[in-house]
This record gives sequence, structure tokens and C-alpha cells, in this order.
Amino acid sequence: MLYAILQEIERKWPDAKVYLPYSRMKQGVGYVKTNLDFKPTPYSEFVYKKHLYGLFRRFHLPVSILNRTNIVKDADWFIDGSGFAFSDQWDIKDARIKMWGDMLRPLRKRGCKIIFLPQAFGPAEKPNTKKILALLSENADIIMPRERVSLEYLQKSGIVDMQKVRMFTDFTSLVEGIFPKGYEHLRGGICIIPNMRMIDKGMISYDAYIRLLTNIISEAKKSGRPVYLLNHEGPKDGKFCLECQKSIGGDVEAVINLNALEVKGLIASAHLVVTSRFHGLASALNSCVPCLATSWSHKYEELYHDYELNGYVLPLDDNEMTISRVRNLLESQENIRIREHLVAQVPKVKEQTHEMWNYIWSL
Repeated sequence: MLYAILQEIERKWPDAKVYLPYSRMKQGVGYVKTNLDFKPTPYSEFVYKKHLYGLFRRFHLPVSILNRTNIVKDADWFIDGSGFAFSDQWDIKDARIKMWGDMLRPLRKRGCKIIFLPQAFGPAEKPNTKKILALLSENADIIMPRERVSLEYLQKSGIVDMQKVRMFTDFTSLVEGIFPKGYEHLRGGICIIPNMRMIDKGMISYDAYIRLLTNIISEAKKSGRPVYLLNHEGPKDGKFCLECQKSIGGDVEAVINLNALEVKGLIASAHLVVTSRFHGLASALNSCVPCLATSWSHKYEELYHDYELNGYVLPLDDNEMTISRVRNLLESQENIRIREHLVAQVPKVKEQTHEMWNYIWSL
């Protein structure tokens, strides 16, 4: 999502200065490949490296002072590309609401354009979820849900100004991946992408998840194609890839340390992807690669809907059905059929993304 935003800014405003809070890019802004003037927000690196948030809370000092390091006072645009932050599925604390207020209100007051582009919204039944949505509604110029379920959650909340809401699909389809050096032996393979969210969101137990992936990998290996585990993001998923690799005897490669563009490039080369990561699904579909998914949120099913596909979210309690669906998409004729379907759908998705950015820049 960050690359999708940066590449559009570079296309529209190649001389722009772009700032990112240090906490949002732990690898450092140098990790990101862009021609833009791209840097951390002022003092945010110092604040996080010195653990000042914890010290301020410990000594009851005003954290609002530190929250200001997350903004640039003279910014013309504030673009939020968070994943899934505004939902009952997260226990939103009062401090989080205050942080957002400290960031947004000064920007709104001076006329900065404020745009929200998250992956998903809702449910929004808990008081603090409603409070943070009310804060967004008060300060945003545009709030852009990606799909119908998120749109309905915003409507049902009763506190969002729906005049500010416009629905557009996932906007990462314009990002082109880069095939990583040293991985030619995995081209045309079966890509398995785990996600620890499946466990910590209570969708499946650790042991059951290992068994599920083991069964999928065992079936995929029958195709004779290379089968590999791919860490889509984060150290927790990377560790889980290695644990899964060990549990099945270590004869399946675990690809751990690729950057975001390389991850997409490898996914685009696959014969089949089985993913628990949302953007693993998005990258597969907009690269015209057949993909099955396990889901912990409505956003997976809704993304398939945008590509006019149904029935590709795997049941977690029916191993026979899961293996049948994997076997079906491994079969050449069905694999080709889905690829041809996606070739017809992807231009429609990309056109929506162009419309989204045109709407944003028209403000």
C-alpha cells in the first residue's frame, strides 16, 4: 500500500516531499525505493528510538507533545494507508483516539487535505470504535472503504458523514513487482503464504493451522512443481514459516527476507498461490495468478467479489474440501481458465484505481 501511494505521488507530484512517521517503517525509510524526497517525520525517529512514549506515560507527562512528531505542520496532504485499524476487532484505547486527534485537528484547522484509504472498516459497535470513526468523519475530506461490507459498517455506525465516503476497490493493482534475484528455481511454483493473524484472531489453533498448511503443501507437491513458503511481512510470519517448514520435514523452501516489491514479483511468477495474507491475495489476483485464501476478515471475500470470483476462500473445518479446491486449481485447464478470467477483470480494477486518484487530486 505504501508503494502504491508513493508511486502515485511520484507520478503526479515528482518534486513532492513525503514524510512517514518512524513507527510506520521500522526498517527505515532507506528501505523503500523511491525517487521522491522521502524521510521520517521530524523527531519521530528520536522519539521512538528513545522509547519516549513509555517514559512519558510512566511519569504522567503529556503524550500529546510526542504525538506532534507524527505530523508535518505545513503539509498540503495527509494520506492514511493503514490496513485494518478502525474496527472492533482491535481493542482501541483512549490513548489511540487522543493520538489521532492530536494529529488530525491541527492539520484540518490549517486546510490540509485529509484522505483515509484503509483496507477495511468495522465492525463498529464498541464505544471507542465509534469515537475514532467520529474523529475521522469530523476531520477527513474523504473516507474510502474498499468494499460493500466496510461501507455498510460506516453507514450503520450512525456517526460518519456519508457525504465524505466514496467506495473504491483495493488500490495496489498499479504496483509492478520485481522478480527477486536468486529465485529462478521457484518460478512457476506453488506459493504458500501464512499469516499469524489466523491464530491470534481466533480463527484456528496453532496446531490446526500447521496441519492445514501441511496438508495443502503435501497435495501441492504432487504437482511436481516447486512448493515454497513465503513470508509476506513481519518477523512473526517469518518465524512461523520456519516452524511450518520444520514440521513438514524441512524439504520445502522458506523465503523470508524479500522486500515488498520482490514479494509481489515472486507471487506474480507462481502457478498457484494459497495465502492467508490479504495483500498476498491482492497481489496474486492483480497479477492474474489463481489464488486460494484462508480468511480472518470479510475483506478477503469482498476482494474476490471485485474480481467476480466466488468460492475460493478455503473452509478451515473441511480438509477434504480444501484439498479438492487445491487439486482443482493445480489442474492446467482450470488454472488457465482462471488466468484468462483475471486477465479480463484486472483492467477494470486498475481503472477504478485511476478514478480514485483522479478524485483525490481533484479536491
